[in-house]
Parts: sequence; structure tokens; C-alpha cells
Amino acid sequence: MAMMLFDETKLTRGHQRIADYISKNMDDVPFMVEENIAAACGVSISTVSRFWAEVGSKNLKEFKQRVKDEALLSPARKLQSAFDKVGGESGAAANVLGVADYLQQSADRIDQESFDAAVGLLAEAGTVYIYGPGSAECLTALMDFRLSRFGADVRRLDRGGHELFESMVPIKPQDVIVIFGFVSESPEMAVLLDFAHDRGCRTLLITDLAVSPMLTKATISLFTARGQLWEFHSMVAPIAVIEALIVAVGKEREQAALAGSEELHRLRRKYSKLLPKRV
Repeated sequence: MAMMLFDETKLTRGHQRIADYISKNMDDVPFMVEENIAAACGVSISTVSRFWAEVGSKNLKEFKQRVKDEALLSPARKLQSAFDKVGGESGAAANVLGVADYLQQSADRIDQESFDAAVGLLAEAGTVYIYGPGSAECLTALMDFRLSRFGADVRRLDRGGHELFESMVPIKPQDVIVIFGFVSESPEMAVLLDFAHDRGCRTLLITDLAVSPMLTKATISLFTARGQLWEFHSMVAPIAVIEALIVAVGKEREQAALAGSEELHRLRRKYSKLLPKRV
């Protein structure tokens, strides 16, 4: 089903969480009751009840009718139905199949124009600064490793709180800040986005949020599914999005990428006895 758009700038934080949840579960809206939505979003039932008027409906019933009128069964829903029909799957096999749904959701919501623009940002950047706190640190490491192979100047912003300021000083207008913004906008993310606007540099936001103030602050944003609020958040889809970006950037920087690969191969051959490749 096509994702319904909400004007997050007019919504309270609680209503933003509701809008984000509904955007990700549009196929299930016809079967929802306010109690379920409140529990899933961690808000009160009265907050849910007030939400409908904020998005142009009298109540949940009228909102459901709007969804029904616009409804088209999504590929992600069809894929999940196929998984449900598979018999005899359990344990590890079932878990592996389960994350495929996140890949499908991410693929469904990838905007080609935004993706191409993100590739252009990374390919042309003076320096790429990457910020990804907590579990997203693995994503910053991957992006750093891959882009550096192509000759890009990459630096990780791995400090939080007051110490972040020191890392921001060298950032120039021709640079790009990549932010992995999951779950909610942290104070550090708010600072980086505001700083980028003032400094005149561009930002790429990779997020699992369908509704967030960050989406309007970032130069470009790409959505990647990781699971619901109450689920173990998978990094499979974010990694797939990063890999797709890196391959496209490598194509843009083809000559530099090939030259870097050749130099790497030369160094490995020259010093293979001193630094043998680990198995």
C-alpha cells in the first residue's frame, strides 16, 4: 500500500510516533483499534483519539475509510503472505526468512531520485563525515571501510555530547554529513542538522522513521526498515542500502576506485611475507 504522508511539522511528539507507526503498518489499519495503536506507540488512548482530527479525519472509523479508498495491496504484504504459507520452517531458517520482509519494505520505499542524489553527494563530497551512535556504529564502520577503498576522505563522528563540537570544527561547506537516525532524533542529530544548515554543507539521513522532523531538515533522506518499536532491530536492510550506495558511488568514482584497488593489490604482493593475509 502506498505510504500516507503526514505533515510532521504540525504534530506533537506523541502524534509523530503514531503517524510513523501507521505509515509503516498501513495494510493493517483496517483491523486496528485505538487501544492497539496506543500500546504499540507507547502513548495514551486519548492521544490516539486526538490524532485523527490532526490528520483530517473525525475519528478512527473515518480514517479507516480513507485508507480503504486508497488501498492497494503492497508487495511487502504479498511477500509476508508467501512466508506464512511456507510449511516446516522453524528456528534459524524462519529467522533468515523473517528479515527478508525488511529488505522488501526498504526496496518498496526507495525513491530513485533521492537515491541518485545521495550517490552524487557522496561521490562529489570533499570529506564525508559519518555519525551513527549505538548499534549504528557497525554501519559507520562499513561505510568508512568501503568509501575509503574508493579514495574518499572519510571521518567518523564517534563522540557524543559536548565532545562532538570538537569533531565539527573542521567541517567545510563542500563536505557531507551522513547521519544514521534511528528510533528518534537525538540532541546530537539535531545539533548536526542545524550546524550543517548554518555551515552550508549537505546532509544525508538514513533512517527507519517514516515521520520525523529530521526528514525536512536533511538535504536527502533514505528510508530503511529495521522492524517495529517493540522488535529486535535488524541491520540487514540498512547494510543492503549502504552496499547499494557504495557500489553506485564506486561507479561514479570509477577511475579512483580502480586505481585504489590496484595499489592495494600491489601493497599486498610486496609485503605479503611481513603481513600475511589472515585466514
